[in-house]
Parts: sequence; C-alpha cells; structure tokens
Amino acid sequence: MSQYDLIYNKVSDMICDAKDLEAGTFNPESTLAELELDSLDYVELMVLAKREFDITLRPETFIQNPLMTLDELCQHIMQEMAA
Repeated sequence: MSQYDLIYNKVSDMICDAKDLEAGTFNPESTLAELELDSLDYVELMVLAKREFDITLRPETFIQNPLMTLDELCQHIMQEMAA
C-alpha cells in the first residue's frame, strides 16, 4: 500500500466517522464542501494530521481553498510530510 493510500484511508475514515457516511460514498475528487465539512471537522482533520502524520495543517489551508478536493488534501499532507 502506498503512502498516499494510507493517508487517503485515514482521512476518509475520519470523514466517514465525522459525517456518518459509508465508505465509497465519496471519492478523491469529492470536494470538502461537497462533504459538508464544518469548522469542527476541519479541527478534527488538523488533529488527525498532527497525531497520525506529525505535521501541522493550518486553518488557512482550508480557508484559502474552499473547493479543495480530498485528493488535493492528501497530496498536501504528503508534501508537508516530505518537507
């Protein structure tokens, strides 16, 4: 399993738990807005990123890109991990 797949699975699991969604009801091209994430969900994503990937996601990541896709978020996490 690739690093991207691991990140995608962890982020997807968090979204499924937070929004009471079934796995497979969204895909990497789904935007965070389509998933109806709210500010508390973004905080959960920031905590998940710190705990699981030892990176800091800043609120600006979400504020400056309201149409960010799940794929773009996972790519961003990978870039932060590589820095």
